[in-house]
Amino acid sequence: MIYSRFFYFLSRNSMMINLRKGFKATIIFVLFLLSLLSCKSAQELKIQKETETMEEYVEKEKELGRAVFAKLAGKFGVVKDEEATKYLNMLGKSIGLYTERQELEYFFAILNTDQINAYALPGGYILISKGTLKSITNKGELIGVLSHELGHINKKHVLKGVKIQVKFNFFESLARILAGPRQVITNIVNQVSDKIEEKLFMEGLAADDEFEADNYAVNLMQSIGISAVDYLEYLKSLSSHTDDKAMEELDKTHPDINVRLQKIESILNKNLKSSSTTDSFIAFKTIIDKI
Repeated sequence: MIYSRFFYFLSRNSMMINLRKGFKATIIFVLFLLSLLSCKSAQELKIQKETETMEEYVEKEKELGRAVFAKLAGKFGVVKDEEATKYLNMLGKSIGLYTERQELEYFFAILNTDQINAYALPGGYILISKGTLKSITNKGELIGVLSHELGHINKKHVLKGVKIQVKFNFFESLARILAGPRQVITNIVNQVSDKIEEKLFMEGLAADDEFEADNYAVNLMQSIGISAVDYLEYLKSLSSHTDDKAMEELDKTHPDINVRLQKIESILNKNLKSSSTTDSFIAFKTIIDKI
């Protein structure tokens, strides 16, 4: 009888100990799951915050681009031919689909100047001079010029050129600065847009930025099945007109064109054939030549 009670209590105590262990293990497991959920939630909140901050930064970049665009449009005027502008945007936006910065909506306009140059502004704005379009002879050359400017935007060369920090971990601080009173924001945008205009027309971007944009253009064209030979040929055609008045600005703000040609030739696939010139491009050129 004594032995039976002993084994009964022993069995009961053992069961209680096992229950306690099981309960303790369950509590630990639940706490572990809660910690995972907490970590996941914190990570999700961090990603959400970074996404919202990035979106806000992009909006400020677009605002800055619009300000510079307005300055240049006011200074030179914009060609308002609807058909030519529509074609340019159709072609440019199509190429833009193959670039990294899909958060931007690219916008293209024709600047009313005979100087041969193009301008990539923050936020996805690209201005091509009338002189540049007149100097282009086929669609492949135009795609090359547009791809070069898209390279500047995707590599954020202009923002870097005026010492605007573009690293992701600085987005929040920049957004905080630009979250002040509207007049303060307007003043900042005006000051920076003035600096960008000076950079584009007086100093030019860094030589390495221009080389990188050329490299970007060649790779972009080849990645979408467009010959980059035409871009090379276009730059060659410009190299024979360096004394022209229309080339003054380009010569002042860009590296030596022969150096650019050497670098492009070193990366270019020589087996690619020239692009064909489509009827739509011919119609576009007819309009441009009449302007």
